Amino acid sequence: MAEFYDDRRQEPRFEAGGEAEVEIGGNRVRGALIDLSINGLKMQKPEGFGAPDGSRFKLTLLFPDCPPFAADVLLVRTNVATIGVEFMDMPPRDFAGLTELIERFHRSRNISQMDADGPTPGQPA
Repeated sequence: MAEFYDDRRQEPRFEAGGEAEVEIGGNRVRGALIDLSINGLKMQKPEGFGAPDGSRFKLTLLFPDCPPFAADVLLVRTNVATIGVEFMDMPPRDFAGLTELIERFHRSRNISQMDADGPTPGQPA
């Protein structure tokens, strides 16, 4: 799961409507997800979040109608409004659930793209 946050990301990112809860020093704060990949995520910076780049901490992904996904993450980018993390370690069950969720996002994106492109020539509309 390493090295996803250089400018040549290896995995597609998907807009995500969930939240992420981070735990640093016993404090838990939440922020809305902006995008998600199999390697990491970008989220709105929670109020009071002050960890420096390079910090490692626990993160829980929260989506409606899905069990939570837990991961150990590495903080790779921070700015005024957002943070970006790389997934470093995740229980196998949570990784399987995340993989399934990413596949659903991927299928949804493909269907949306096909709808935007219109019918295939020679096929009924």
